[in-house]
Amino acid sequence: MRTHLPATQTKGQPVANAADLGAALQNAQGGEIFLLAPGNYGTLRMNTAYRSPVVIRSADPAAPACFTRLVLEGARNVHLDGVYFDYTYNAGDPHFIAYFVILNSTDIVISNSVFDGGTARGTGSEADGYSIGIGLKIERGGNLTLSGNEFRRWWTAVLSVQSRQFVFTGNNIHTIRSDGVDVDAADGLTIERNRFHDFGGAAGSQDHRDMIQIMRVSPRGSSDIVIRDNIFDMAGGDFTQTIWAGGDGKDLGNPVMRHRNVLVENNMIYNGHIHGISIHGSDNISIRKNSVIHVPGGHSVPVINISPDSTSVVIEQNAVANIIGHENQRDWVVLNNALIQDQTPSQGGHYDSQFIYYAQGRKDGYNEYGVRPGSQIDRLNAGSSLSQSYPSR
Repeated sequence: MRTHLPATQTKGQPVANAADLGAALQNAQGGEIFLLAPGNYGTLRMNTAYRSPVVIRSADPAAPACFTRLVLEGARNVHLDGVYFDYTYNAGDPHFIAYFVILNSTDIVISNSVFDGGTARGTGSEADGYSIGIGLKIERGGNLTLSGNEFRRWWTAVLSVQSRQFVFTGNNIHTIRSDGVDVDAADGLTIERNRFHDFGGAAGSQDHRDMIQIMRVSPRGSSDIVIRDNIFDMAGGDFTQTIWAGGDGKDLGNPVMRHRNVLVENNMIYNGHIHGISIHGSDNISIRKNSVIHVPGGHSVPVINISPDSTSVVIEQNAVANIIGHENQRDWVVLNNALIQDQTPSQGGHYDSQFIYYAQGRKDGYNEYGVRPGSQIDRLNAGSSLSQSYPSR
């Protein structure tokens, strides 16, 4: 979550309005910095492959330039910084509408920006009054970085299909109706140092919530996935699946369908669904030093669930209620995990003996469980090191 705004920018070419920006981009060759005055710039459409980055930045981060639609198609070397992407529901918009899209583009950076969604009205359905649309849709992109952004009030925050070298770091994702980040057919994916929290579905709908979902729709698997140093917090919202990479009904005996090289490391998970970390049909998996914590108000106790057909699996130094899938496979290593539980105070591993409760979601609006000195978690050096920063507020 961003706690401060960058300083007012002075280096670059001032741009007063949408017409001036259009003229500036027509003449841009690469290497320019455009500083946008506050105001509504409408649609930003770019399809030029620049030789070096073209930076479009709000001159005053406290009064950012606003775009109501973004289309980067066939673009290269574009950096958008400190801007406001504002979606307003229009009658007839389906729940999967995407006003902000990146298509067939490479070397794209979006940083320090806000993707602000909207709510459906007048549909006569359960969607009324709830978030709608996709915050950012990416198709066939390469060398993409989303850093320090806020995604709020969407059906799904980010959908990425067939991406290469996609980095999603330091973002704040909240008030999401369905999924946080959906990824399909990625080669090189890093999701780190983000905060996912306060998801909530539309009452009476078929909304199915995942904070991160790795899919096999294309159909093919993904490779070189890193999910590290994130906080996933049900907080005051609804339970979700946290990290989910299911089979999607595909033949996981087909090598093309399998995920490869997956690292899930040092994450804090506070949730109320059995699928805390669930990865199916994958090869070369490392699940290490994650804290998977059950919080009240959910559906079930979150666990680590790796399908037994996965190969070359390491599960170590996690703090979690249960590990599913380990059947003494010769190429699996499972060790030094702290098995914890919140169901029976008289039995070992109970939360009261493992944690110091600095904050609890239903009371404080967020969760922070510190490690109790001398506990099983402490002795095994298990769980996420992110807890060492508690209390953080």
